[in-house]
Amino acid sequence: MKYFLVSLYLILNLFISIAISAQPLHFALLSARDSQDAFWGPVEDFAQQAAKQLDIKLSILYIKDSKRNMFNLLAKAKELNVDAVIFPNLGQIALQLIKEAEQQQLPVFLYNSDITEKNKPLAGNPQQIYKYWLASLMPDDRQAGYLLGKYLIEQARLKNFADKNGSVQIIAINGSIADTPARQRLAGLRRAVKEDGNSNLIRSVHAYWLQKTAYYKAFRLSQRYPDTKVYWAASDLMAIGVEQALSEHGLIQGKDYLTGGVDWSQEGLTAVKENQISTSAGGHFMDGAWAVIMLYDHFNGSSLNADYFYLYQSPMSLISSADIDLLLPRLESHNWQDINFRLRSKVLNKHLKEYDFSPASVLEELRKTQAL
Repeated sequence: MKYFLVSLYLILNLFISIAISAQPLHFALLSARDSQDAFWGPVEDFAQQAAKQLDIKLSILYIKDSKRNMFNLLAKAKELNVDAVIFPNLGQIALQLIKEAEQQQLPVFLYNSDITEKNKPLAGNPQQIYKYWLASLMPDDRQAGYLLGKYLIEQARLKNFADKNGSVQIIAINGSIADTPARQRLAGLRRAVKEDGNSNLIRSVHAYWLQKTAYYKAFRLSQRYPDTKVYWAASDLMAIGVEQALSEHGLIQGKDYLTGGVDWSQEGLTAVKENQISTSAGGHFMDGAWAVIMLYDHFNGSSLNADYFYLYQSPMSLISSADIDLLLPRLESHNWQDINFRLRSKVLNKHLKEYDFSPASVLEELRKTQAL
């Protein structure tokens, strides 16, 4: 009888251990605004589909543009007993959050917006000073700003929008002062201006990612600088705000001036299709899903390692009209079932040596699905 009870105890413990290990991973993704936001809504949709295919529970926690709220959400994630938190550097407080996560022994993954240059020496690379900071995945915002600026300058010359001296005059409508993506996208624009050699960035203003603020600022700037023909905007919604403002002056986008933005948002792609804005740079709304996949691999035996110093970058590109027809229906329906996220996991595909998180690979997969 004693032997039977001991055996039963061991068997029960074995089943309990198996049940615990069989529980799905649980991640929390911090979203800056809400599910209806033009950029963050698609981030959530894409990430949720990746989590679903990998049998991961993904909780979305809303920052609502509040730095203070981010610390509360980190504590809430700890209460939810999540395996890791995926968060952006909103308001330049990533380093403080990483320190807090270290104290709580809570694994974190930084995405979308990077630690400021000032704080990078204090933060080090992931897993060096702070071991619970597993990795970061950043969009190439400089490339986005550069590609958008280069395209608008080239199109301005084709449309004879240069001034009498052959110079293209540009106004930049940027995001928030404290946000790394805003600074990097503007740096990309400055590179395009310098490379062109005969363009002039006459004003750069902050509209804080808000369409209405971009509208008011563009309305006033167009009166002050009536000869400016290019309005570079750091987001699609701000570019749409520019178009709304200038249309009230009787100006037509593409005929009297040019504007374009960043994000590949539903609103932005619709605006490109309807010629309200000229183009959009993007692809980074996919980064939440890529972070989910990398963490899935990490917790399933393919640890994030120092091959890239734990720092990864996702490319960004300009949208084409054909690509709009592929993406827009998915953004409208919130349906990404055509994407096989499991194929992008190193754990599930042993032959996969390097992650391919390029927007081009997603578009190619959608083309193949559409052709079936």
